[in-house]
Amino acid sequence: MICLLTKRFKTKNISATINKYALENECSPLEFTFNINSIETYIKTVSQKDFLLYNEDILKYYNNPQKMVNEHLEIKQIFLITVKQLQKNIIKLDYSIEFSPNQESVHIILYPESLIPYKKYQPKEIYLLLLKEFNNIKALNNVLVNIFDDDMKEKLKQFVKYIYAGKFIKKVKLSLLIGIEPEISRESKLIFHYLNKESSHQVIEVDEQEILVEFIKPHFGKNGLNVFGEIIDNFYLKNSDDLKSQIDTQSIEIVEDSDRKIYKSKIKGYVHLDEDNFYIDNKIKIQSLSRVDDKIVKQEKNNIEVIISQQDTSLDSLGEGVELTSETIHINGHVGAKSTLRAVNLTIDGATHQDSYQEAKFARINRHKGKLRCHNAKINLLEGGEVHATNVDIENSLSGTIYAENVTIGHVKNNLKIYASNSITINLVSGEDNLFKINYKDIPTLKSKYNYLSQEIDDLKYKLEGAKKHTPSEVPALKEKMDELKNAQDKITNSTMNAKVTILNPFRGLNTISFILNNDQELIFKTEATSYKPFYIVESKEYLTLHPTNKKIPKN
Repeated sequence: MICLLTKRFKTKNISATINKYALENECSPLEFTFNINSIETYIKTVSQKDFLLYNEDILKYYNNPQKMVNEHLEIKQIFLITVKQLQKNIIKLDYSIEFSPNQESVHIILYPESLIPYKKYQPKEIYLLLLKEFNNIKALNNVLVNIFDDDMKEKLKQFVKYIYAGKFIKKVKLSLLIGIEPEISRESKLIFHYLNKESSHQVIEVDEQEILVEFIKPHFGKNGLNVFGEIIDNFYLKNSDDLKSQIDTQSIEIVEDSDRKIYKSKIKGYVHLDEDNFYIDNKIKIQSLSRVDDKIVKQEKNNIEVIISQQDTSLDSLGEGVELTSETIHINGHVGAKSTLRAVNLTIDGATHQDSYQEAKFARINRHKGKLRCHNAKINLLEGGEVHATNVDIENSLSGTIYAENVTIGHVKNNLKIYASNSITINLVSGEDNLFKINYKDIPTLKSKYNYLSQEIDDLKYKLEGAKKHTPSEVPALKEKMDELKNAQDKITNSTMNAKVTILNPFRGLNTISFILNNDQELIFKTEATSYKPFYIVESKEYLTLHPTNKKIPKN
C-alpha cells in the first residue's frame, strides 16, 4: 500500500478537515482516507455548565440508560486522525446511511457492489477491516464512536459469516449505533389549517396573517440520547414530521416556540404547497372550474389573478352556474351557461355563453354571446351578446346590443342595435337592419348618473339654505360645487347635440340612424347603399337638422 500524502490532525469534524487538506494540495477528497489514532470524549451533565474531558469508560459509570437520562448526559468527541492519500483501499464500501426519525439510532445499508476481498483474508482480518471502516463512517457523520457499539459489533460478526457463506448478493442493513429512545407522551402532528376551506372551494385563498400550517412538536415523557451525543427533549429541533418544503419568507412568516411551529401568511393570495416549495402568490392557474366548486373568492379588491386553462376545446373552462370573483381573471377557454364573472381585469380567450354574465372594469373577450357590464370593453366578435360600457371597441359584429357612451366597430353585419350618447364610429356596415341611435336615456349608467347628480344637487340646496342662515362663509363653496354638478348634468342632457355617428365606408343596405333630443323629439334617417359624411345635428335659428341629410325639426 503506497501513501502519497500523510498528515495528522486533531478535529471534531473529520469531513471538513479532509476537504480542506485536499483543497490545499489540489486533490479530490475522494483520494484520501484516514485512521483514527485516538478519541477524546467530553461529557456534560445537569451538574456541569461546560463539557469536561472524560478518560474513563463511560458505560462503566453510566451502566444503564435511565442513569444517563436522569443526569442529562451529553457527549462530544474530538478525534486525533492520520489523513492519507492512497492509490487504492483494501475495502471499498458502497453504502448509504439511514437515521431514525428522532436520530436515536443510525443504520448503514451495504450494497453487494461493495468491494470486500474476503477470499484473500481471514474472517478476523475482514472483521477488523470492516470495523475500522464502520468507525470511520460514524466519525465522518459525527456519530459517537466506541460508545453504544456492542450491537454493531455483534451484527458485524454475523455479517462476516454471511459474506464467507457467499450470501452477500443483495443489500444488507446493519446498525451502527443505537442510542436511548425517548418516551413520547404526545406525538408530533402537522395540521394544514388552510385545507379546511377546500370543502367548498376548488382553490384556496388566504388572508394576510392567517395561520396556514401548524406543526405541534412531540412531548417526551422521558428524554433520550441521539447518535450525536445530544439530549432528545422537548427543545430538540429535529422534527421529522415538520414541513420539508422550501419556505418563501417573502410571503410566509414562521413563528416558533418550544411547543409548536406556526406558518402564517404575510400577504393575501393563493397557497402553493408541494414537495419542493411552500409560498403564497396572487396568481392561480387551474384547468377548469365547475359549479360544485362554488366561489374561488368573495371580494373583488384582493390583488388576485386567476387563470383557468382548459386544453380540451370541447369543454367549458368555466362550468355551468359557476360564480367567480377576483381582481384579475383570465379564462383560456369557454364560459358556461348561468355563470357569473366579476373582476377588475377580465380576459376571455374563448366564447361566453348567451346565458352568462360578466362584470369588470376592463374586459377583453374573444367571442361574446352573454351579458357584459364594464368600463372599457374590447371584443373580437360580438355574436348576439349584450354590452353595457363607457367605451366599446369591437372588431366584428354579427348581431347584438350595445349601450355605451362611445362605440368603435370594425365590421358590422346584420341586426346590431347600438345605443350611444357621444359617438359611434364604424369602418364598414355590410348588412341591414342595424340601428345606430344617439340617446343618453337609453343608457342605464347615464340615467343612474343623472339621477345621482340630481340627488346631490337637492342635498346641496338644503345645505345652502342652512349656510345662508348660520354659516355664510360656506355659501360660495357650496354654490361652486352646485354649479359643477349642474354642468355635469347639462353635459349629459345635451350630449345628443354634440354626438356624431361616422360610417367610414359606403353602406350596402337599409339601416337606421336616430338622434333623440332631450325633449324626446327624434331625428331619424334610413340609409341607402351609398356613402355618407358623418351624421350630427346642426343648429340654426329655426331648425335642428341632421347632417348630412335634410331631416330637420323646428326648434321649440
